[in-house]
Amino acid sequence: MDPLLEQPTRRRIFDVVSEHPGSSGREVQRRAGLGWGETAYHLDQLTRAGVLRRERGGRRDYYFPASMTWEDRRLFQALRSDAERRILLELADRPGRTLNELTASVGLSLSTTSFHLRLLLQQSVVEGYREGPRRLYRTGQPQKVRELLSRYRESFADRWVDRFVEAWSGLLGG
Repeated sequence: MDPLLEQPTRRRIFDVVSEHPGSSGREVQRRAGLGWGETAYHLDQLTRAGVLRRERGGRRDYYFPASMTWEDRRLFQALRSDAERRILLELADRPGRTLNELTASVGLSLSTTSFHLRLLLQQSVVEGYREGPRRLYRTGQPQKVRELLSRYRESFADRWVDRFVEAWSGLLGG
């Protein structure tokens, strides 16, 4: 065991991040039941030692176990956003959707769906392509989306993830 993780507070923080990768510092604080100063200090120590990775996303920092690949971290950051998660779930389940089809199925407004779809395209988490006059979208890694959602299901705790995982588990006989 890493000597850094022998300290109980650091171990607790590491365990929270391992169970809930992509958590913000405040989420780690809440889940670990610690004060903010204590959490921030130990997150910094774990990051400096290379045990955790800190990724900037928007206005927050997100924490991941160092063992998680860059591709998984990038995809996980997208899955942390409710709107982007809905879009990814829909595209993993039904690739080749138009913007209007996505909007209707994810329950978001056209402008919100379009905004988050653009972010996913910029992050290379979603691909856009043409089929005749239609612009269609798909996730480049539907199996990875399924795997991460199934493995870290408790970390998301929303009905979209529950419904998606249950549907795929039923198809796979699990």
